[in-house]
Amino acid sequence: MITVGAAENIIEVPLFSELGGYGPFLGRRNIGIRDPLFCRVLTVNDGQRRNVIIVTDTIASDEVNCRILRMELASEFALYPESIMFVATHTHSAPCIASCDVGYGEPDVEFLNNWRQTIRRTLADAIAGEEVVRAFAGKAPVRNIIGQRRTSGSDKTTDTDIRFVKFIRPDGSVKALLHNHAMHGVVFGETRLVSADWMGNANTLIKERKLAEIPIFLYGTAGDINVIWQDENGKDIPIEVWATASEKSMEQNLQRIGKSYVDDLACGLENGQEISLAPVKAVLRTFEFPTEAVDAVVYREIAEKLLKKLPSPFETLLRYTHDRMVEMAVLAEKGKDFRVLRDLQVLKMGDLAISAVPGEPFLALGNALCAGAKSLFPMAVSVANGDAGYYPTAEMFEEYPDIFCCDDFGAFGFYEVWFGAGLHRPKFKPGIVNFIVEKLLEMENTL
Repeated sequence: MITVGAAENIIEVPLFSELGGYGPFLGRRNIGIRDPLFCRVLTVNDGQRRNVIIVTDTIASDEVNCRILRMELASEFALYPESIMFVATHTHSAPCIASCDVGYGEPDVEFLNNWRQTIRRTLADAIAGEEVVRAFAGKAPVRNIIGQRRTSGSDKTTDTDIRFVKFIRPDGSVKALLHNHAMHGVVFGETRLVSADWMGNANTLIKERKLAEIPIFLYGTAGDINVIWQDENGKDIPIEVWATASEKSMEQNLQRIGKSYVDDLACGLENGQEISLAPVKAVLRTFEFPTEAVDAVVYREIAEKLLKKLPSPFETLLRYTHDRMVEMAVLAEKGKDFRVLRDLQVLKMGDLAISAVPGEPFLALGNALCAGAKSLFPMAVSVANGDAGYYPTAEMFEEYPDIFCCDDFGAFGFYEVWFGAGLHRPKFKPGIVNFIVEKLLEMENTL
């Protein structure tokens, strides 16, 4: 007999905790709550194994904290460690639980403790509330385009669907709703107010419309997809304008995007196909991701050449990149082991398979995972179980072959291909996307 649990609790944010995202050294210290950050947990139990999906409204997850907490939860709740998945919603208006890119938000110890305690409490609530349900899965087409692919190429494809699974009690009420889509949470802007961004707004609307008691957003592979921003007259405006947008404009866009998304989701919910949730299986493996060697001499030469580009209208990011290159050289000279060891995971519940990637893969990676999956209903999620920055496609490596390929050091192309140094991580090899897809599909085939 399959039982499903779902629960949610607010993660308290300490006053003046720095909020992550939007650029280096902004010092966005929290002065208030626009809307709360949630921890939401879903459990699926077949009597032999319980799979657990833990979703928190944070900008990223962290492999070290996830690994530690996974083992603690496995011991406390009698779970298999590989059955515990951590996913962040990637809001850019929440504190970091660990260091992200240097200067993009310092972690807050008090918030980390709140994160851990809230997860533990919410998991206990979900397990205590497990009950028999039926599951229906489907895709809701995105009728009104709300996302834009930030690429210089001609391919502007965005995520065309909202994938969902709804869990229905015998009385017909919807206990929980998983919904999965690929689009960045960057609507609310560079304010100093805590927010779960458009994803939080969508979850609120789902509850207000009584589409589900517990909505759980699974962040898709959205490394190259942002929201479309509009002015007060409904005209699309470029991303560069966001930083100077008024709070009124942010609110209007937040409401517009959330409503459009939930309208489309609601239209598709009645077309779901009943799926099996048994048996419950899971696999989690740690891999060394393919990266280029770090040569201290080369990194110092790059740093020197960067300074020769001054003066520049992009001085802030240019100097930031210079500093990180020098730091990478110093770390190399001190013998740092630059290997990138990250966790890949697949949770399988009958017909449903969820593949999890740390960091920010592009839409193409998620599409490849779903296309190659053997399961009836696959989903791909990112910012899961850790961070490792972006995973550019092979085409992007060809398009941006060297660090001086553009002058704007925050531009699409440079940022994704060359910004690993911001994490003190070496550059990935061009085959990184194929590597991740192949490993995850191999893992799914073992279940």
